[in-house]
Amino acid sequence: MESDSFELRLSRAFYGRDTVTVARALLGQRLVRVTAGQRLSGLICETEAYRGADDEASHAFRRTPRSAIMFGPPGVAYVYFIYGNHFCLNTVTEDAGCPGAVLIRGIAPQEGLAFMRGQRPGVADVRLADGPGKLCRALNITVALNGADLITDPALFIETGEPVAEHEITAWPRIGVRGGAETRERPWRFVWSRAT
Repeated sequence: MESDSFELRLSRAFYGRDTVTVARALLGQRLVRVTAGQRLSGLICETEAYRGADDEASHAFRRTPRSAIMFGPPGVAYVYFIYGNHFCLNTVTEDAGCPGAVLIRGIAPQEGLAFMRGQRPGVADVRLADGPGKLCRALNITVALNGADLITDPALFIETGEPVAEHEITAWPRIGVRGGAETRERPWRFVWSRAT
């Protein structure tokens, strides 16, 4: 297993910005999960931004015990269980008290493919982590990591990856969100075309 180099990790200041800005900026960064003595990683290739009271699609539209983490400090993992079947990984954004989070929707796997294949047998490598639930299954991410500090946690963090050219990013409406037409049509899903 490669040693963790803290200077490669994204800083708290990276996350403590406007949520939509962070969602775009996360493309090309390297998501890292250390589990069972192995380092697993992949370049982030799809994200979605979620804000607070101005975003009906967000868990933080109304503050609840589950969404309270989105009101906390930036750079913390928000992991939740959905549809009784999948975990989803988010990074908290904005300043504490101003809720926001970015859903990591997909990565292009780089390290630990054998482990990921074991988690998702019979799936082509390009499909191992191309959705939020698939990503969490491939990397063994569960609610046990909810609240993990991505700046210091040894098991889950994001490192500086590679720059993504603006012309390689496409913005789309978010998938399967609730709320009025304006909320549903916000182009807050970002896809890195070269990685998909």
